[in-house]
Amino acid sequence: MAPPAMRHMRDKIEQQLAPMVEMLRADMLPHGRLLAGGFELVIAHYEETFRVIDEGDKKLCWYEFCLTPEIFRAMGIHSFLGETHPTMMALGTPDVCWDYVDTAEESGIPPELCVLDKVLHGALLRNELPPADFIVTASAPCDSSRIGYQMFEQLTDCPVHRLDAPADDSPEAHAYYAAEIRKLIGFLESQTGSRFDADRLREVCEESNRTTAAFFDLLESRRARPCPHPGPVMDAAYAATQNLLGEPPLTRYAEFLRDDAEAAVRAGRGALADEKHRVLWYYTPIVFDFEMHNWLAEELNAVVVTDLLSSANFRQDPIDTTSLDTMLISLARRGLEGTMGRVRVGADRLIERFLADYEDFGADCVVFPGPVGCKHVWGWVGLLREVCREREIPFCVFDVDWMDSRVRPAESVRAAIGQFFEVVMR
Repeated sequence: MAPPAMRHMRDKIEQQLAPMVEMLRADMLPHGRLLAGGFELVIAHYEETFRVIDEGDKKLCWYEFCLTPEIFRAMGIHSFLGETHPTMMALGTPDVCWDYVDTAEESGIPPELCVLDKVLHGALLRNELPPADFIVTASAPCDSSRIGYQMFEQLTDCPVHRLDAPADDSPEAHAYYAAEIRKLIGFLESQTGSRFDADRLREVCEESNRTTAAFFDLLESRRARPCPHPGPVMDAAYAATQNLLGEPPLTRYAEFLRDDAEAAVRAGRGALADEKHRVLWYYTPIVFDFEMHNWLAEELNAVVVTDLLSSANFRQDPIDTTSLDTMLISLARRGLEGTMGRVRVGADRLIERFLADYEDFGADCVVFPGPVGCKHVWGWVGLLREVCREREIPFCVFDVDWMDSRVRPAESVRAAIGQFFEVVMR
């Protein structure tokens, strides 16, 4: 008898993540009471994914960045954002990332492809992704994902729907992408045999708005000096958000974090007893170094006030639920401007947002891990260097594979950051 799909993740949930949540709940790990709820939501989504795989009572859609899950939820479809899966597979077990990357490259995948796509490809070959009924992807955010999803289509042999994503954030671009989402609704109706219900979408969007309003306030609280919460809180919130917008448990977690942060601000209580440096972490996290934030705090008295993904995801305008047209335009904007979709635009817009984040959160330096698989980011880095030099913004940039520690291990990453603080920030 063949093993069930996603056997590794089933074991990881039972043997690693669930016990970790128990330790977080008991405050046996740093910031446990703040992080536990986010990981509980992630685990609950995986457990529902396993149930849907085993029982087959719902259609399962694997979707990509530049979309949010509200429409899938409104249509009773179980949604699974593929790009969040490699991070959870590799969290605390870097050898899993190595294994899937090697599997992908041995099958002929170019080594210069983004690590997300390599891990997804290796996971597909190992039966570690949910067997989707259909896949929904877009032409953004990058060349690597466009190539990756062509390969995934061949491996899965299931229907794929592609949306054409514009390369700017104008009202015209949002209207264009809204029309693409309207086409998606027709595809979903044909795949499920169910009719789309705009009133049900409105209910989901109203719940989603409650969540994003709380997360917006949470992000705004990080402007305070001292910063009320440590950096990992935003990582946990981001992980929980990706598949669960429109679900009441996510709203409750967002409101808990917001209320706790606002209480800390009122009390003048910060994540660090002696906050010396406020870091703008402007690209991907270092997944294989789970203790990075604690190291920054303990060794450098530094706190990450925000990062690229948080400042994009948690500054969302509410969905206008007046009509189907307004909901689709709002969902288009939310998908295009969140997560990695934010980097699909021109360098001038990226720099404008970068400077706004630096100023808004009172950062005093920038740490920029440049993933070796993100080809477009290195052109941007050159421009950012000039901008930071002109404005005398301390800027630490280094190359890294944010999931594969063999490219640059944690010790080397910490050494680069430590040297920067010793030489530039003293």
